[in-house]
Amino acid sequence: MAKTPAGFVCTEVETKAAKKYSKQYGQTIVITNDFVKMMNPALLDALKVLNKRQRDLAKWGKKEKDDFKDIMGVDGDAYIDDVFYICDMKNKNTYSPSEVETITVVEFMRKAVDRMYNIMSQLHVDANPVEVSLPDPCIPELAPVPDKKVYKYGNFVNRTFTSQYSAFVERTATWTCSPEQYKDGLEIHIGYNFCKKNPMGADSRASTLCHEVSHFYRVEPKGATWASEEDKIKSRGPWGGVGTDDLPNDQDYKQSKGSSGKNIY
Repeated sequence: MAKTPAGFVCTEVETKAAKKYSKQYGQTIVITNDFVKMMNPALLDALKVLNKRQRDLAKWGKKEKDDFKDIMGVDGDAYIDDVFYICDMKNKNTYSPSEVETITVVEFMRKAVDRMYNIMSQLHVDANPVEVSLPDPCIPELAPVPDKKVYKYGNFVNRTFTSQYSAFVERTATWTCSPEQYKDGLEIHIGYNFCKKNPMGADSRASTLCHEVSHFYRVEPKGATWASEEDKIKSRGPWGGVGTDDLPNDQDYKQSKGSSGKNIY
């Protein structure tokens, strides 16, 4: 067994797991200035991507329709059911998947991209980091972290000490944050693989941020009243994201390999 600086005792199994993790996934953490320099343009690029999608979905000509069907594999005029959560912001963590909105795919995408843009526009990078967590001494992340601490720069948590993922979010954060609280309440955790991506394009830093923002659950406030059903429909948003899932699921994707041996996420 091994003792940590705080005196916490790890089992032999836990110590071996940490060493194995360090060998497989460990990286040198990206220092403050470089992390900030990376995230500022990445955030701006992600906003540009979402704004372009907003314009395409608003124009919705033949080219946009054909491109949409080619990319999404479904006609924009098809109908889908969108389940979302009703949250009681006065009683945190009180929610229920109690409403379903039947909507065309294109309208769903318009509203989804609008919500994603609203979230992204609230995010910011702060050059002055704050400590957000002290990893458990026995978890696999311990070994690669030089000072055993994790820091947040605005909304972005620097976890570039690990190459196990590009980024992740706690998708339930929108259950307890209203839109005006996104600037302080939402976090995107950035791993080392994010650093190796191109700024723009497929599987880029910009697309990764858009992907992560889409994970936040779509919600609506409990008890909201509208003058009419039409007003209610128009007022939906900008609460939450889209509630997308990873394939395969979030618990398994990090370790899932294809026939080539590469991660299939």
